Amino acid sequence: MREESETSNIDSVLQRCSRAKPFVPFEIVLNNGDRFEVTNPWHFAMGGDRVVVLRPGGSQFFRKSQIVAVRVHETA
Repeated sequence: MREESETSNIDSVLQRCSRAKPFVPFEIVLNNGDRFEVTNPWHFAMGGDRVVVLRPGGSQFFRKSQIVAVRVHETA
């Protein structure tokens, strides 16, 4: 797993991860320790200072400022 923790440029990291061709799953790590797996590009969105990850059972909203790392899964 490769970690991208350019917190000053989190927008570009998230855009690069969500638009990768082919898509590679990634994990978002928040400052409180919560982790959100993004396994499908259609289950992720961002706008302004917010991010939403669709999960079974509901959606999780949080601020970009809460993100401390983005971990990209290695491709086989």
